[in-house]
Amino acid sequence: MKNLLLAAAAIVMLTTVANADPFTSAYGNTLITTAPGGAKIVSYVNADGTWERHLPDGTVLKGTYAWKDAQTVCFTVTAPAPKPGEQSSGCRPITGTHAVGDTWTETDPKGNSYTTTLTAGR
Repeated sequence: MKNLLLAAAAIVMLTTVANADPFTSAYGNTLITTAPGGAKIVSYVNADGTWERHLPDGTVLKGTYAWKDAQTVCFTVTAPAPKPGEQSSGCRPITGTHAVGDTWTETDPKGNSYTTTLTAGR
């Protein structure tokens, strides 16, 4: 399940702008992702290199992110701590440019489609 959540976290955070920090448009705003089956996932990306996801079942995942290169970001789950054998991190290339008000669809490596909207404020 953590693997799916890491993939979804990467998709949710595919918010880029044409400047030095590709996540600038996400800071202080909310990413709302509709997962396959209609579940809504709320995510926040912070300028300090942290992120937070609120899952439909009430679970809150927290973690950090770092840029591997100019087009690849890596996410790590820090809380709750992953169980033994669960993957705690994953990297994903960033594609597209998104701003507040945009809605887009991304497909994870398993072929599942997620629709995300970047909304103003938290």
